[in-house]
Amino acid sequence: MAHMGASSGFNSSAKPCLAVSPFALAVMAATAPSAAQIAALVAVVKQLFATSFIGFSIATTLYGISCLQAYLYYRNYPKDHLLLKSTVALLWVLDTLCTIFVAHSLYTYFVLNFGKNPTVDLVIPWSFTTEKFLVTLITFVAQLFYARTIWKSSENWIITGSVTVIAVVTFALGIVTTVHLYQTPLATSISARSFQILSGLVQGFAAFNDVLITVCLCFWLYQQKRGAVGGRAFGTDQILDTLILYAVSRGILTAITQFLFLTLNLALPHATYWMPFHQAVGKLYVNSVYATLNVRSTFSNVDNKQSTNLSFADVPGINTTTSATGVTSSNTASVPSDKRAKPVVLPTTHESIERSHSALEEKEAGDDV
Repeated sequence: MAHMGASSGFNSSAKPCLAVSPFALAVMAATAPSAAQIAALVAVVKQLFATSFIGFSIATTLYGISCLQAYLYYRNYPKDHLLLKSTVALLWVLDTLCTIFVAHSLYTYFVLNFGKNPTVDLVIPWSFTTEKFLVTLITFVAQLFYARTIWKSSENWIITGSVTVIAVVTFALGIVTTVHLYQTPLATSISARSFQILSGLVQGFAAFNDVLITVCLCFWLYQQKRGAVGGRAFGTDQILDTLILYAVSRGILTAITQFLFLTLNLALPHATYWMPFHQAVGKLYVNSVYATLNVRSTFSNVDNKQSTNLSFADVPGINTTTSATGVTSSNTASVPSDKRAKPVVLPTTHESIERSHSALEEKEAGDDV
């Protein structure tokens, strides 16, 4: 009976071990962690999985939108300047590579490396570091695009130069952080104080540049609104108001994302709550550039739907151009050169110009009667 009792006691103590997963058995056999250590490990894995899953879900959704916008751009503007078409293609390639590298890093974390000794410092996959660099490159290309837009609109060297210099500094600091992660691909590198400062400067400069770009574009558009003669009669005020609202929305969205990325990264260096914002920010830049180019057709459609309006070519101080047809028209003769606003470059079609002029002639004929 005593032997049976001993045997029974042995069996009762063995049953809990049978319920433990092979991964946990391997961990306990190697290091014999305590229950608190296992609980802490599970919490870290759950947090990493949750933030990565949320970020990747948002990122892939934005990637799908950017693919659609790229398709619409090439369909609607086949004769745009080669520089613009190359920029769209470059951003799409970089965005696609970012999506691939994020998927690879997640697969490495949760499949290939899952079950390895968790006491060893978590190694950062090369794909994560490469994706981080590509996000920095996307930010650089997008901000240079807006610097060019500011220059084409205002021909102000000071503002354009400031935006460009900040973009270059941001890109350079991003390269430094990337090289650091390649040299020391450990999770503790991200939470190190020196890396936190460099990374914070990258996000801080990028957010500041977004705000600067937004303020400059809004100021220029407001000046256009004040300088457009006859704008109220032809609906130009409404278009410029829409452009101002769009510029503000674009700048605020990317700036807030960069700011949240910066804040969470500095406030919680050992957590991964910054991950969704990191995965989304590059794709927000791509979509903002695409939307800026594709919004031109929207204003052409608005112009066509107004029965009594004129084309933008009939509004003094505003040019309308289209790359698809090569049509460029303007009317600035009635405005003194010293008071003439810089042209707003918006696309239209040859048919819209003809319909607008026909509508104007019919209106003038009706007035004569």
